Amino acid sequence: MLCVGLDPDPTKMPVAFRECSDIEAVQDFCSAIGKAVAPFACAFKPNLAFFEALGPEGWHALKEVLDALPDDRLVILDAKRGDIGNTADKYAHAFYDKLGGDAITVAPYMGRDSITPFLQDEERCAFVLAATSNASAAEVQQLQVDGEPVYRRVARMAVDAGKEQPGTVGLVVGATKPEQLAELRVEFPQTPFLVPGIGAQGGNIDEVLLANASGPMLVNSSRSILYASGGTDYIEAAAASARALAIELSV
Repeated sequence: MLCVGLDPDPTKMPVAFRECSDIEAVQDFCSAIGKAVAPFACAFKPNLAFFEALGPEGWHALKEVLDALPDDRLVILDAKRGDIGNTADKYAHAFYDKLGGDAITVAPYMGRDSITPFLQDEERCAFVLAATSNASAAEVQQLQVDGEPVYRRVARMAVDAGKEQPGTVGLVVGATKPEQLAELRVEFPQTPFLVPGIGAQGGNIDEVLLANASGPMLVNSSRSILYASGGTDYIEAAAASARALAIELSV
């Protein structure tokens, strides 16, 4: 179930990488981490913002990183796109056809029209933001609409939107909200969940596993694996952190 997030911040990398350009540092660091943790992870989740922040060359670095990952691992492009019509079609083309992603994270604020363009390929999945792990999520997601919270209506809308599409709908549900995860799992027992928030954000693995009730789930961890060590042993430390988390998730 382990998904390793690739959020490459040059300021947090081991000292040796600070002698390189940011482009080289991001590309070499992510490629090394990907190779080290691949035996313990079934998926990787590159956060596109960290690559886009590097400018035009950031896309090239991202493609190089993706090409270095094992072919039999899922790639979830964490882009959080949320547009409609031809614009969403172009996003899907860019992320699926050009970058080769297996899935993408999608923001549903514009309704089902912002989801279905990412569901036109039976081999792809759109993970829709439902109950996220950030502190201010409740400002919108827990507002009551006709007696139920927004996040549940969004989840239902997303799942309904995918019923007649060839692709697969998934939901992003934060590890810091196990009670919401449990509610959504009861309503959507077979919907894939992408669960960030384990590690640096404080999500509890035991609570997540209990709430999930054996449904299809990917549990993402980023910083606690990427930056497990700032020294020369960063590769070994990342692999050890990923292995430990994978073991916990397999219990």
